[in-house]
Amino acid sequence: MGNPFIPFPRNENIIIVGDTATEILGALRIFGKGLIGGEVPSMELRHPNEKHLECISCFLNHPEQILAPAVRKIGADFVLLEANGKAGFDPSTAEGRLVEMGIPVKVLDVNGTPEEVLRRAGELFGEQRQAERVIRERSERLEALSKLEVPKGQTAVILLAIRSPIRHESYVFRVAAHSELSQLLAEQWDVINLFESSRELDQIEGIQPLGDISELLMKNPDVIAIAGDTAAGGAVIRKAVKAHPELQSYRALREGRIVGVPYYCRPLEWQAPMILERWADALML
Repeated sequence: MGNPFIPFPRNENIIIVGDTATEILGALRIFGKGLIGGEVPSMELRHPNEKHLECISCFLNHPEQILAPAVRKIGADFVLLEANGKAGFDPSTAEGRLVEMGIPVKVLDVNGTPEEVLRRAGELFGEQRQAERVIRERSERLEALSKLEVPKGQTAVILLAIRSPIRHESYVFRVAAHSELSQLLAEQWDVINLFESSRELDQIEGIQPLGDISELLMKNPDVIAIAGDTAAGGAVIRKAVKAHPELQSYRALREGRIVGVPYYCRPLEWQAPMILERWADALML
């Protein structure tokens, strides 16, 4: 049965610059025709109806190369820039240059709590009621999470498998202990990510090359978690076990505690309760 309280999607003739802004508007069922991002892996899969134009760094360096022609091509009503306060990575710093090019601009401040940002977006687009619905549901989910008895202090090896929608290939990475996902899990249930590494090796924040994961698996994690393409992540694990059969006696492999879970980073903060629900199921196996 359908939910009459979920509004019809609003497909706006706009271009959204910034992953947090894109996700917050998605929560309000507002979608643009194009997006510019770079923090959330596989945005093309999360937002298949919004053309992924380029990364934020490329946009900030040369907004006239990709964005400006796209605005002219679709006759965009305006470009929505997120203001995130990140030095060298804040789309709103390009506002003046876009205005000089004659491009209409609106800015969404994404700093603060998800509730604050949802309300700002709701006010900007006249969707205050939907913003309050999302906030209320988020609060209810957080309350339900607080009542779960998830075993604390578990150790984990976390992989992220990103599937290319163009090449139909998947690329598997390690998720480091300093990632926002690992920090969220540590705060919620004292989960210990066994992969400690330097931030300087990040390819995306908290995400590093896979390499040989045998040494990680030999640390005997309580759970092996795969975010993204679980089939690709599973293939990597099978390859490691084939090379080191003794791994089959380690807990996660012996007890089948290899789980598919959602990825998390700050632009997905409004979805944290839903993401944590899936992780809770995995940690209670």
